[in-house]
Amino acid sequence: MSTRITPLPRQAIPLRWAALLAVLASLVVCFGGVAQPAAAVPSCGVLSSGAAPQATAAVKSACGLIGTPYSWGGGHAAQPGPTYGMCDPANGAPNDCHVRGLDCSGMVRYAYYLAVGEDVINGTTRVQWTSSRAVARFTQSDGTAPLLPGDLLYFGDSPSGIHHVAMYLGQGYIVEAPYSGGHVQVAALSSHGDYYGAIRLYPAAKTTPPTSSTKYYVDTFANAPVYGSPTSTTSTGTLNMGTNYVYCKVWGREIINGSSYNRWWLKTDPDIGPAGQWVSAYYLARWGNDQAKDNNGTVIPDC
Repeated sequence: MSTRITPLPRQAIPLRWAALLAVLASLVVCFGGVAQPAAAVPSCGVLSSGAAPQATAAVKSACGLIGTPYSWGGGHAAQPGPTYGMCDPANGAPNDCHVRGLDCSGMVRYAYYLAVGEDVINGTTRVQWTSSRAVARFTQSDGTAPLLPGDLLYFGDSPSGIHHVAMYLGQGYIVEAPYSGGHVQVAALSSHGDYYGAIRLYPAAKTTPPTSSTKYYVDTFANAPVYGSPTSTTSTGTLNMGTNYVYCKVWGREIINGSSYNRWWLKTDPDIGPAGQWVSAYYLARWGNDQAKDNNGTVIPDC
């Protein structure tokens, strides 16, 4: 028995070639990246040392949320934790009122709540950025060197334009609730192009203080009062204007004048008064609000 083959109409031949070309094009797309695989993302965890115990506990709590669905507005009920979000097509979340999960700020809120048993960072990203609970702040210009696990990293082009938050793990990696349709995940900080700054909710872990031979030279713009502690209001002497040396920094009471302010305090030996006193970084001539760097731009280490 023979099989009859019906030839294709002439007009079908171009369509057949078009389909074949489409398949070949798809193969180019699928395999085009094989020669340059993406760098492997590490497992979620505390990837560097120096953070406070509360912060390392928050990192571990956030890592326990890996795989939790993202939900726009999720995690913002009176009690921290996953909730149904909002359906908001304008913000890329057309179905999130049917998804129980966490958005980016809801995720970091819940992670800290699980870690310390207290709701310490409620609110949206822009509200969190201004939190009075912050014991330290960092800007993009500080780079990643001063960041510690548990620090909260904010993204945007200005305080009013902040739109995303993630938690730092160390070594350039973050844990985040990324976008509608995604899940809590580990990612490289470099995958975001608009890092704005970071806040720290608990002071860094105590380390061995720098030795007296470790000096960081700074310029001060005026004669500055010094104090016996970073919270004292009783002056113990004076550090004269000019080039001076300091040893390390801690977070203390705020010195403010108009739009200028600083909450870092630097350990120094003043010109008048006993050695080992504290001067506000407000008096540094070369740097801005809540910055504490030496004349070379090196961030002065924590005490």
